[in-house]
Amino acid sequence: MLREARSPAYARRGRRLRRSWPGLCAFFGAVLLCGCSRHTGGAAVRDPLPTRTTRIAARVGTHIPSVTGKERLDFAVRVDADLKRIAVELCPSGFRIERLNAPSPGAERLLAGGAISTAEGDYACPGEGVDLPHTRSDECLHYAVDLPDSSHDPSGLRRVGEDALVSPDLWLWVPSPRPVGVVMQVRFTLPDGMVAFMPWQTLLPETAFAWKSTGAFSHASAEPMRVAGGELDVLTLGPGFDRDSAVRDWIARGASASSRLFGQLPVRRALVIAVPADRAGPGFGMALRGGGPAVVIFLDRHVTRESLANDWTATHELLHLGVPRLPPEDAWLFEGLASYYTEVVRARAGSISPARAYQHLLEGFERGRSNESSLSLRDESSQMHERRSFYRVYWAGAALAFLTDVEARRTSGPTLDSALQAFAACCAASEEDWNAERVLAHLDRSLGAPHFTEQARRWLDRREFPALDGVLRSLGVAPGPRGEAIFGPALNAAIRDAIMAPAPLPAAR
Repeated sequence: MLREARSPAYARRGRRLRRSWPGLCAFFGAVLLCGCSRHTGGAAVRDPLPTRTTRIAARVGTHIPSVTGKERLDFAVRVDADLKRIAVELCPSGFRIERLNAPSPGAERLLAGGAISTAEGDYACPGEGVDLPHTRSDECLHYAVDLPDSSHDPSGLRRVGEDALVSPDLWLWVPSPRPVGVVMQVRFTLPDGMVAFMPWQTLLPETAFAWKSTGAFSHASAEPMRVAGGELDVLTLGPGFDRDSAVRDWIARGASASSRLFGQLPVRRALVIAVPADRAGPGFGMALRGGGPAVVIFLDRHVTRESLANDWTATHELLHLGVPRLPPEDAWLFEGLASYYTEVVRARAGSISPARAYQHLLEGFERGRSNESSLSLRDESSQMHERRSFYRVYWAGAALAFLTDVEARRTSGPTLDSALQAFAACCAASEEDWNAERVLAHLDRSLGAPHFTEQARRWLDRREFPALDGVLRSLGVAPGPRGEAIFGPALNAAIRDAIMAPAPLPAAR
């Protein structure tokens, strides 16, 4: 359980945080799986499910050189009408599949009959994968996945009416080795009226195997939403919300607010899946990159326009599209940038006042500071989900972004805004493996000085929360008693005001 903030002044904001960001940790918990078990002394025994992917490289498999440049890999996927079973035929062309790996920890337990079928027979009950020593070049493999009724991991599986959020992390087994640059395609055979929604468009990218992904099977159509420079495919599962139009308008406002930072939607296309849930309070969600950019948002099915007006989830998740996927140990940067700019861009869009935006930041900084730790920020980031240290990691990262932004403006050079715009233009849609060091180097080149790298070096290996008091005094910002920060005369008051100054919508492109 995450600790309460110590200051009563932050209690109201704290309730929002407890109901949203900590909920993200549930996404990475164990999935309720069934099917494959190992037998010991005649009794079926279930292995404990790992809570983190600790052997990603092994799961993703290996690559071999392309011989002809024309090799193909085709997945033929058949889904039954009640979304209980997904059957897959996997056919290579021009090479041999030597092993199939489970797409996520524990996914092997969903394997129907606990076996992979080949022309020579079945290879039974794998662990994290199964070796296929007798397959031949161009030989097809078959397997099926039985989906449970429910899951402890809502981002993996969530049923809503006759629809379901079903991540490829459960059914898209990983063939190994694969020729470098092999063309991969997934074709679906679906019951009448059902449509598959995946983050990729035509060809299957390698990132579908390497990074956490999402997808859905629905009886409704996705509605395109034009955003400056790109398009969102917005899908609502099941019977929808009491006020579908309010939810769509809210997503549009989040896209509009985030585009004020980047100058446009930072990716050309992204899938947004809105999942109605029987839960009160603010929404929660996650931005994913496996197979392509996607955002999943869980909302109370009875949500109102009034409650959505104060909910920042859509803005926060869509801001994540401006930075490519980073490894877990760099969560401080990935989440910190989004946490900081969630408040900034909402003020710029006029959704909240600058004073309220600063109050939210001050409350977040205090919550991060009050969650003391014996670990450095670097180590806390790498263990964030195990230790449930979301407040510390998110808000320490936000503090470093804030310090960098203020310092860049104080020296009258390029701003962090402009550096992030340049980065998004070149790299937001990148499918390469990025890390914080590489992102910071890119941002600092745009800033013309190592502002962000210096902040990271100063604080990443320390247990203390980044020091903010001096900077806040120089801006003339202090917490207020009624949900809005107090502004006073100060040396850098102009910087304080410029950070939250209204920004126009980017021009349509």
